Amino acid sequence: MKKLIIIFLLFQSYFLCNAADLDKLNNLFENANKLYNEGKYLEANYLYKDIASSNFISKDLYYNLASSYAAIGSNGYAVLYYEKALNISPFDKEIKVMINSLTGNNNNDSNMIIMMYAFLILFLVFFTLLILIFIKRKKINKFLLILSILLLIPSIILNNALNSDYVVTVDDANLYSGSSTRSDIISQIVEGQKLRVLEEYTNWYYVKGNSKGWISKSFAQKI
Repeated sequence: MKKLIIIFLLFQSYFLCNAADLDKLNNLFENANKLYNEGKYLEANYLYKDIASSNFISKDLYYNLASSYAAIGSNGYAVLYYEKALNISPFDKEIKVMINSLTGNNNNDSNMIIMMYAFLILFLVFFTLLILIFIKRKKINKFLLILSILLLIPSIILNNALNSDYVVTVDDANLYSGSSTRSDIISQIVEGQKLRVLEEYTNWYYVKGNSKGWISKSFAQKI
């Protein structure tokens, strides 16, 4: 009986601590929102970053943090956190508008997200049918099996492509032909541009954007 009481008290303490932490984060979030509405964008940005550093995941937090970055002129980090918010809510038109206003890009990535979910939903539908038929007839329907695999493959490919996205967070970052500042500069990448990381080497990423090349890891952040 004593062991049960101890376990109960431990669980109770755990949930009370979590509730207290959540209340603290909510208070910080409200204070940050108040500062932002008063035009104190830098102060609001500090508070939003404090909340984000606690590994608290929220579309509203990422959106507001992105807006505070945009307000202080840090467009790279603004795009980064708008993209994080879009990953949570991929059909949010307001977030897409904000990203496009900063980058001037189209909705290719948003379309990729929609396609990925469409393939995944179709896969789940046909795979469920496959399981139900197998339970009922004790026989695998080859057509449904092949169709399920064909639907799963593009959803995995699209997911991997989306999850490999990085955002350039500094203005006019150099893209080099090799993993060294002594290499030739291929081009300069504007702040907020998205890249696909193809390879990593020490402090460098080999990336694909408008062209392929090497960029310092300190200049790009993963979405």
